[in-house]
Amino acid sequence: MLLPTDLHGHTLFSDGRATPEAYVDFRREIGMRVIAVADHDVLAAVPRAARAAADVGLMFLPALEVTSFLHFGTGRAEQFHVLAYFPPRFSVLPLLRQTALFRRGERVQAKWKAFVLAWMEGITEEARRAIDPEGAFEALAPADFPALQSMLDRVASRTTLFPAFRDHHVRFWEEDRELFGWTPEEAIDCIRQDGALDVVAHPGRYRDKERTHAVLRRASGIEVYTSRHKSEVAESFRAFAEEHKKCWTASSDDHQNARYVRPAAGTPVATIERILGRALPIEAILSA
Repeated sequence: MLLPTDLHGHTLFSDGRATPEAYVDFRREIGMRVIAVADHDVLAAVPRAARAAADVGLMFLPALEVTSFLHFGTGRAEQFHVLAYFPPRFSVLPLLRQTALFRRGERVQAKWKAFVLAWMEGITEEARRAIDPEGAFEALAPADFPALQSMLDRVASRTTLFPAFRDHHVRFWEEDRELFGWTPEEAIDCIRQDGALDVVAHPGRYRDKERTHAVLRRASGIEVYTSRHKSEVAESFRAFAEEHKKCWTASSDDHQNARYVRPAAGTPVATIERILGRALPIEAILSA
């Protein structure tokens, strides 16, 4: 049995534009029953999204999209993303803060703030005022500092600066081995140690197909249906998942910067139950 799900999308805490509340409300309107926010490398949106989901009767799964790399530091380097899905009890901050991935996310936020402020030191005073008109950036806590999409939107108002910032921001991931130089296998190990389920995000995206398939064999799950997969690609990954007895998921990978693409199928009940660690009350979910 498949449930209507959207288990991968982003908010303004990474490279999306939606607030956690708007993200949840849209999925309620289109009939989703199980949802997750999966921001890049941070869990900051989880408490707010979980409260919003509870208010409207949706099952919410705390999640994030962990950045790792194939061939980090070489000419073949490419980001490789692994989704981490936690049981709903991790929606509350006291438990969430105990995870290594939450603490890593706090370091990511702090380094992002320092990275952006260092870049702003090299632009004109006029440009800095256009991006930060109230001069508030320096005093903001890292968790409140504008994340990637918010910064791109601010810089876009200064068209002469946008190409430079767009090209510069890539260095944030490519030059920080401590935070992002993990192999996918190392990311998977951390996810499992935190008590979450690891699912390879949009596996059709990666250039190194041999390494990708090695990771897929190691992973617990595969994101089969996503806006990044053509139908024939999705079906090939579904066949792989079923042949190798992997969990699989259906998601939009929504960033709110293009037309929303509804997943072509739902997610198996067995995958949701694997994340929950218990049987799912199907009747209650479908009738809510």
